[in-house]
Amino acid sequence: MLLRHAEELFAEQGFAKTRMADIARHAGVAKGLVYWYFESKEALVHAVILDLRRRLRSAQVAAIEGLDPLAGIYVGTAVAIRFIAEHHRLYGLLNSVVGVPVLASAVAESVQAHADDAARVLREAQAAGLVRADESPQLMAVGNSGVVNNTVLMHVTGMLPGDVEAVAHGAARYVVHAVAADPALAEAVIATHGPGGS
Repeated sequence: MLLRHAEELFAEQGFAKTRMADIARHAGVAKGLVYWYFESKEALVHAVILDLRRRLRSAQVAAIEGLDPLAGIYVGTAVAIRFIAEHHRLYGLLNSVVGVPVLASAVAESVQAHADDAARVLREAQAAGLVRADESPQLMAVGNSGVVNNTVLMHVTGMLPGDVEAVAHGAARYVVHAVAADPALAEAVIATHGPGGS
């Protein structure tokens, strides 16, 4: 699939150094075929951004299916950290294209979609009495996103030791403790869904 070949090259070389001809050669297809599907490199990166967002959302939805909202916040946080850490070079690409106007909107749209998803789960958890009601769900969603992004950054740069699984659960514990309506609720979720949970 062209997107996967493009992702590999963008992750290795960055946006500026990757040419459409490089992607075609890497995929083993004619350059014209790449342009058949994507009118420009910017259009291809836009598709990569949307695909990355779709894959993360799919991984989270599959992992939290059937869980109560607070457990979903814990598990969803851990899934996000694992996924972003695995694809951290592509997420670095997102930061590098923010200055490209046609791509900045795709990045902003992706960030907004994740924040909206998280805020929806937080609202559900507030309605169920599982999450503190003294903060805006949108504000907590943004805070949780900051925890995820900075945790991954510190981990992939080697400043936060431990394997990705330990780091993911550590951040998930932090997030659940920060948003839970009661510490006992957070501890119950951690006991069930943390390492060694039932």
